[in-house]
Amino acid sequence: MSATKATSRPLTNTVYKRVGVVFGGLAALYALALVLVMTPFIQTHVLYAHYIDFLWYNKFDHPEHYGLAPGKTVNLKLQSADNTTLGAWFIFADPFYRTMPYPPPSNADFTFPNQKHVPDALQAAPTILFLHGNTGTRAHPLRTVLYTAFTSRLGANVLAVDYRGYGDSEGHPTAKGVGEDARAAWDWLVERGAKQEDILILGHSLGTAMAGLLAAGLGREGVHPRGTVLMSPFSSIRSLVDQYYLFGFLPILKPLSVIPLAPLHHFDTLTLVPDIKSSVLIAHADNDADIPSSHAQILFDAFLSPHLPAPAKLPPNPLSHSEWENYTHVDAHWEAKRTEVVKSMKIEGYGVYEETEVRVVKKEGRKVALLRTESGGHDIGRVEGVQDAIGRMFGFYN
Repeated sequence: MSATKATSRPLTNTVYKRVGVVFGGLAALYALALVLVMTPFIQTHVLYAHYIDFLWYNKFDHPEHYGLAPGKTVNLKLQSADNTTLGAWFIFADPFYRTMPYPPPSNADFTFPNQKHVPDALQAAPTILFLHGNTGTRAHPLRTVLYTAFTSRLGANVLAVDYRGYGDSEGHPTAKGVGEDARAAWDWLVERGAKQEDILILGHSLGTAMAGLLAAGLGREGVHPRGTVLMSPFSSIRSLVDQYYLFGFLPILKPLSVIPLAPLHHFDTLTLVPDIKSSVLIAHADNDADIPSSHAQILFDAFLSPHLPAPAKLPPNPLSHSEWENYTHVDAHWEAKRTEVVKSMKIEGYGVYEETEVRVVKKEGRKVALLRTESGGHDIGRVEGVQDAIGRMFGFYN
């Protein structure tokens, strides 16, 4: 054996050992991450991310610091059903705000004297109850830009609430608790004179779970809000975990979705669909890197399912000629029926808009629509076309 070969063999073995150590370490880190995520405490912080507050956007007594007009926003304290104190903002609709005295009265003691105008504002314009996603607070710039759009472009008031554990709200988030917080915001509006049919429930991302809980609860009570908007929704936490890929290709959480008893938070909007009786607009961008737009399609199809026959199921291979003919026949019948029930419109370079046909609307007394845009990312509410879809569907332009 030559000296060169004798030298190269130990070197090769050393490289293999180091590679093995690296991969072993990565596997150990992955296993540790799974164990941590299955821990309720860690899972809560990952799901809600309520302690992540970008650049400390928390001077809630100074809404003007975040680009809102002087005197246009009232800082509030609401009480949830279990007496948890919640922080919230009420932002006046632009048409109403322009009728108020200017400059606004002094707010040196942070009593927000314009709060006395809230009942009149609720009578003058519809109100959007905004339920934000995880991370940050109601003062985050990705949210304040929506308040500006809703109050100006749609001419609506906005009530934005921070759930328990977020911003200056008390407590810690739980699935039951944040649902109660959304209801507390609804009750606050109604108690101050807002008509039920003038309140639009709008949730974004994680907030769509709260919006679904609130809309379903109201539906069971026979209460009819103006409608429900789900922006960048997920059908359920378990299905979201199943489809989550770190860096776009690592299915780091997939094992949790296949463990039957994994302690995942129980947010499942899909199961709430039968109880949501209001008109619904679902909006999602196909280039959303956080939540696949397939979740929006699944939810829309769930709303449609009572009006459609059962979809065709592909039999297992090998298929006989008769099985294939039967499958294609049932599938064609389903497609034809869906075309009768749903009106679809494609806008080149923008996206696809689908809504239930007029006869379905008359039968149920509501409309259900899906807007899938080609772009817009996760924060799809900033897209003007989405704002227009909300305005047109829910009568803000009338």
